[in-house]
Amino acid sequence: MPNTQAPFGFRPVRRVDGAAWSGNVTQRKAQNTAGALNRGDLVKALADGTVAIAAPADGHVVLGVYVGCHYLNSALGYPIWSNYWPGSGAVGLVDVFIIDDPNVVFEAQANAGTLALADVGATMDIVVNASTSGFSKMALNDGGKGVSATVPWRMVGLGNFGVYTSDGYDSTSNFNIVEVAPNNWFNQPGAGI
Repeated sequence: MPNTQAPFGFRPVRRVDGAAWSGNVTQRKAQNTAGALNRGDLVKALADGTVAIAAPADGHVVLGVYVGCHYLNSALGYPIWSNYWPGSGAVGLVDVFIIDDPNVVFEAQANAGTLALADVGATMDIVVNASTSGFSKMALNDGGKGVSATVPWRMVGLGNFGVYTSDGYDSTSNFNIVEVAPNNWFNQPGAGI
């Protein structure tokens, strides 16, 4: 059955060693003018020590996957917890929560083609699709798969181990969901700004 093109960014599913993901996140700061962040977006380090949404070719400055934020809302006058950072409306810096553990495995959708079992080990960059829903629309740049130390993701398996259970898990059709692990994130040995 053909898969629907519906990118959702990156969602944690387990650890590389097979253990369950513990839910651990790291708190970082973002400027209150840094731009919007959606749950599941990849974030990068900036020179001033804050974070912002990652773009294709950001490589080793990638810190992790955004999962939420906390900020003092300038219009309401009280703190807000949210999956979505709209990019403005905060007093001071924004507390941003990210998954930065290089041993977490994430699910993501291929942007255009099909990623097969033979592609396990291939590395890929991201494709950024705009979102205002609060949930990421990032996908994997399957057209640029290869072996590179400068892109953020490495494919480690097919989504749901290649077993079709619902839309997105047909591993023989375009836009399939696969499992990826960090390839070249900031907190990995040898990486850095």
